Amino acid sequence: MTRHERVARILASGALVLVAVKPLLDIGEKGGSSGLDLGVLITTLGAMCMFAALAVVSLGARRLPHRALLLIAAGLALLLVLTAVSYLAASARADLLSLFDVRRYSIYGPAQEPASAIPAEAMRLVVGFAPIALLGLMLMRRDWFPVRRLALVAAVVVAAAVVHCVLAWLQVAGVYPYSFHFELANYEKIGRASGGYYHPMSLGRLLMFSVFLVYVFGDRIRAPFAVRYGLIGLFMATGVVSLHRFTILCLGVIVAAFEARRLLTMVRARRVGGGVNRRAALAVCGALAAVVAVAGALWGGAIWRRAEVTLTEVGSLDVRSDTFMHGRGAIWNDVVEIFGRSPVDVWLLGFGYEPWDMHNDLLRVMVIWGIVGVVVTAAVLVGLYRFVNARVTRAGRPAVALLFAILVIFGLTQKPLAYPYFLWLFFLGQMAVLAVHPRADSGEPTPSESEPTQ
Repeated sequence: MTRHERVARILASGALVLVAVKPLLDIGEKGGSSGLDLGVLITTLGAMCMFAALAVVSLGARRLPHRALLLIAAGLALLLVLTAVSYLAASARADLLSLFDVRRYSIYGPAQEPASAIPAEAMRLVVGFAPIALLGLMLMRRDWFPVRRLALVAAVVVAAAVVHCVLAWLQVAGVYPYSFHFELANYEKIGRASGGYYHPMSLGRLLMFSVFLVYVFGDRIRAPFAVRYGLIGLFMATGVVSLHRFTILCLGVIVAAFEARRLLTMVRARRVGGGVNRRAALAVCGALAAVVAVAGALWGGAIWRRAEVTLTEVGSLDVRSDTFMHGRGAIWNDVVEIFGRSPVDVWLLGFGYEPWDMHNDLLRVMVIWGIVGVVVTAAVLVGLYRFVNARVTRAGRPAVALLFAILVIFGLTQKPLAYPYFLWLFFLGQMAVLAVHPRADSGEPTPSESEPTQ
């Protein structure tokens, strides 16, 4: 291995370490803090390592990354150009941007100044999609990303999720203070479990991808079958007590998708004369029953209260109402009204930043980059999906489709494309599937280990 390759491998390993340990460094994050944000520093440093590692290898080998990745990168570069155009046009749009000064509910979020918010949006885009460099590097240097290394990264992420789960249940028990509260229709406030994070959404993304990684890697994360299912049960239960509905929905979709596939596998095995590991199944069922009994005895009242709130406190179901999804309707309707007053250039290119917290990824992209941005973003995601899907076996394709489905579902009321660490975990999931289920004719390494029993 040459010197430049050793440097690149160190950079890539450093990036993977930051992906793994970031949830632990996020403990105690503060919402809306204007001071130095450790999470931003970590993701920025990680992105620099990712880009530098790919650049060093590409220059040393005199070889560009795969053409499909270059086209995806070109799409992201076009979004940056649109951001620059909006930055230059901000002063001319001052009267139009002043319409966003109205905030009828707290859900609109804090005020944003274009001069600082537009560059921040550009940085968020670059940092969030930086793991594309790791995908390119993974194809160029396959032996740097063996299954066991990525499984170790996943194991650290899962361990960090356990730490946040413990903190979340301590919040439910009243031992650890809540950092976020939910305001009910009668103005009563109820604490929402968020672990070491400020908002339950941040906890939710960690829970969702942890469950996904546990399923994909199976026994490669060196945890017994019963322990893995215990972790999945813990993550599901924590998602429920967090009161974050789309976290609960996405967790349910992930578990249902993998368990449906497992059920089909068990049925096929039964037909060909195979057996089911009844002892393991009974052990899992017994452990889950014990956990449910203990949780019910210790926190039964609090859990029931949260279940009631989750099912009943949804606001209006009329999207035209201001109270739709506790104020999201107000934001969305106000945005539609502002776009109705906007010239063609805003429709095409957007405002360059997110004046309000849009609580919807499609609307957020439209506000920032306009119709052109919506088309380019869709093309980037479709291209990324086709790129990864073409390089995994038939067994791995449902997992790839599930990843992108979760991105879309979560984006209905949240903004996953705006959260760099969400995207980092999203790309880690793709790399996991690429490592575990590589297509032999795509040049991907075939795992030496046997297929795990999930």
